[in-house]
Amino acid sequence: MKHKLISPLIIGLLITSLVHSQKLKVKFGEFSRDEIKMSRYEKDTTAKAVVLFDIGKTSFIDTDKGLEIKFTRHKRIKIFDKSASNYAEITIPYYVDGYGKTEIIKNIKAVTFTIENNRLVETKLDPSNIYDEQINERWYQKKFVFPNVQEGSVFEYTYELKTPFFFNIPDWTFQDRIPTIYSEYEARMVPFYDYVFIAQGIKKFDYQNSKISNSERTYARVEFKDYIHTYVLKDVPAFKDESYITSVNDYIMKMDFQMAKIKYPTGGTKDIMSTWTGLNEALIKHKNFGKYLKSASRYAKKIIEEELSLNDLNPTEKAQKIIEYVKNNFIWNGFHGKYARKSVKEFVNKHEGNVAEINLFLIAMLNEAGIEAKPIILSTRSHGKIPIEYPFDHITNYVIAFVNISPAFLTDATKDHLPYNMLPVKCLNEKGIIVDEEEEVKWVNLSSQLESLERINIQHITNPSTLNTDVIIAMQSTNYDAYQNRDLFENNTTKIKNHYTSKVGEISNVKTLNFDNERYPYAINFKGSYQSEQIVNKIVIKPFLNFPKRKNNLTQEERSYPVDFEYIKDRQFSATITIPKNYIINNLPENYKVDDELVSINLSYTNNENTVFVVGNYKFKKAVYVPEEYTRVKSYLNTIVNKFNQYVVLEKTQELTSK
Repeated sequence: MKHKLISPLIIGLLITSLVHSQKLKVKFGEFSRDEIKMSRYEKDTTAKAVVLFDIGKTSFIDTDKGLEIKFTRHKRIKIFDKSASNYAEITIPYYVDGYGKTEIIKNIKAVTFTIENNRLVETKLDPSNIYDEQINERWYQKKFVFPNVQEGSVFEYTYELKTPFFFNIPDWTFQDRIPTIYSEYEARMVPFYDYVFIAQGIKKFDYQNSKISNSERTYARVEFKDYIHTYVLKDVPAFKDESYITSVNDYIMKMDFQMAKIKYPTGGTKDIMSTWTGLNEALIKHKNFGKYLKSASRYAKKIIEEELSLNDLNPTEKAQKIIEYVKNNFIWNGFHGKYARKSVKEFVNKHEGNVAEINLFLIAMLNEAGIEAKPIILSTRSHGKIPIEYPFDHITNYVIAFVNISPAFLTDATKDHLPYNMLPVKCLNEKGIIVDEEEEVKWVNLSSQLESLERINIQHITNPSTLNTDVIIAMQSTNYDAYQNRDLFENNTTKIKNHYTSKVGEISNVKTLNFDNERYPYAINFKGSYQSEQIVNKIVIKPFLNFPKRKNNLTQEERSYPVDFEYIKDRQFSATITIPKNYIINNLPENYKVDDELVSINLSYTNNENTVFVVGNYKFKKAVYVPEEYTRVKSYLNTIVNKFNQYVVLEKTQELTSK
């Protein structure tokens, strides 16, 4: 006997809007004359390119293995300026679960249309120029570049993705870094799976419709009709203000989907949308998380007994020694994830693993040494924030250790150049969850109140006959600033020279201190020289060279999301300028000071006989500022850029006397 069902509405609808209008009808390779002649986008004349349309469709299709999801995309872009040609570089991600299932990308077509000698030239993508690239252990991407892209070109591509993974319908992003004239997403649902979705940054759709398909289908002897949901946004502005945010994905206009319930054709249901308590319990029982942690205990105990001497150490010293042991003896393979991918035995033998393997093993070692430690799952900054109201497994992608001693701290054994009790910057992303056998869910604040300092001292000595200025520079950085510098330069003098040449000029005699001792400031000292600017009889000197912030990246009038500086930053500068013989001070900028709950800014100029002393510092007192503070933060950044890049002007005395 056959059963007949009509697919239910997608649940969890956060936005309701129904506006009757016509959907855009397009065909691959067919361009309008207006698209070819278009020279700018009238609603944003500063745009260097525009998305003419972006259309995605998701449906469930019948295969020999049962139902699968098919997703198609068709996108067309117009280039106004050659500097926007990077939009011709396309990546299409796809997932491989490591257990035999994989998403498949197929039927990629791409073509560029360009006007050459008053003729329309069509250049198709050669399939041999499409290649695969691994992103991490489970994610890969197809990559290609459109051929013959020039100023004025129109190019488009289409592809098909097939996935056996029902838990996540392909998400849809309506907004891009350039304006989008038309964006449409269509989801054709079947009655066997219910989904929730989050519509982020969208107040209402320009067109939204839900209808029942006219045609009937059969699956597992059940007759049903698809329910078709369509969402359209028009004239979507470019996402421009990407400075000081965790991830574009946290704020861009998009729809995220997640399965909530399975309805079996034979009867019965299964809830998929869990609770954080349920996810906690599932992780404890998971063979690649909780069971891996228990399996690691035997190996951890052996290492502690045979390789570590922990007698007469207090809990903090024990924890530090174990963390440093793991850092020094196990290499991170560069892959994130909260699940182990190899056995404990293989991990110990190879001395290499992903984030989960290393940090879960660290937790096992700490517990075997009598130090209470527990896993914390989190989402890294680039992965996006955790929406607390939606407890989905895929939202978190990282695991660290919570060490419960006095004082308690969080740690990650995958990263060098960090003290034992500090997390890498990528983990400073609001909140994480302690995975514990207790039923109560415990959230942990991941933000850091630790201030990081970068102090720069500069001595200028100018030869007035050649205008060559010799400088001696001494730099010190602490905490996260020290970590960033250690990680960036790797104590390589060539890298240091290349980095600071643009800020100073010629560089020599580079020396460093405390690279391998994270408890102390990382010091970089070097000598340099540059050509001072001369205007008639005046020498112009920039006291802090190009070290202070030179551009304010906050450009929007207002902002609806936080300004995130990652951690509290303090910048201190001091400069001494030796006044050459027969020169006097023509101009010293005014001193400046402000100190409130948001920032501290100080700048002072003094002179003593033949020397000018300039001292300045600016500190943002918070790591994260709420949107209501945006205008003030933006204004302070403007002040810093203007004040800390001012010049000291020296004037030749002989010419003054002759006047």
